[in-house]
Amino acid sequence: MSPGKLLIVNADDLGRTKGINSGIFEAHSNGLVTSATLMVGFPAAGEAAARLDEFPDLGVGLHVALTGVPSILPAETLPSLTGAAGRFPAKPEGLVHPAPEEVLMEARAQLDLFVELTGRLPTHLDSHHHSHRHPVVCNALVTLAREHDLPIRNASPEVGLRLRRDGVTTTDFFVESFFGVDARLDVLVEILGGIQPGVTEVMCHPAHVDDELRSTSSYADDRERELEVLTSPRALQAVRQFGLRPVHFGTAWKS
Repeated sequence: MSPGKLLIVNADDLGRTKGINSGIFEAHSNGLVTSATLMVGFPAAGEAAARLDEFPDLGVGLHVALTGVPSILPAETLPSLTGAAGRFPAKPEGLVHPAPEEVLMEARAQLDLFVELTGRLPTHLDSHHHSHRHPVVCNALVTLAREHDLPIRNASPEVGLRLRRDGVTTTDFFVESFFGVDARLDVLVEILGGIQPGVTEVMCHPAHVDDELRSTSSYADDRERELEVLTSPRALQAVRQFGLRPVHFGTAWKS
């Protein structure tokens, strides 16, 4: 029997700022978001974790961050990741020769902090700036996923092949085109209309933009538009119109 068209709408960057937190929770309560991934290395992560009981149907995974953020472990213990500057590179292109043991240590520390903050394991793993498209980072996430039986985001065709080869659960399809100038209602409706049978993840970044986000991210004001689109009546109607079943990573393979 076909599982039908299962839809995960995952909001990245939960925990980065209070404005992001409130935007994601609103996009879940009043819109399409079924899942989010928590960045544990920011003060607002504690506030996000403290509110999760208000949203029992929201799946929450770990957004492993090795770029553009402070490390959880002391920078001097991660020389191949932090370099002479003592901080992670801004983008994955800066992960030139990451030491596998350092990547795994930092990813494990972020997972441990997630459990400490939330009192539970994440529903799944993904990565900031899709850094697990790098084979060394992917190896670390696969190690953690195998230890805890967790799915990983299907961030590219190559990543999807690797995950399936290693027996790690992942979605059939991953959509990242709802972003930037394409974070529009017509684009989202077109995406939803094109979803095929199986499990599809659509990535998004809703937020109420605050000063902290504006000062630390190049992707800020567009997040307000994402929130508006994700909570629009037309988007909600499209889910019903196209026969989509909303799920998250913790429920997609259990029904």
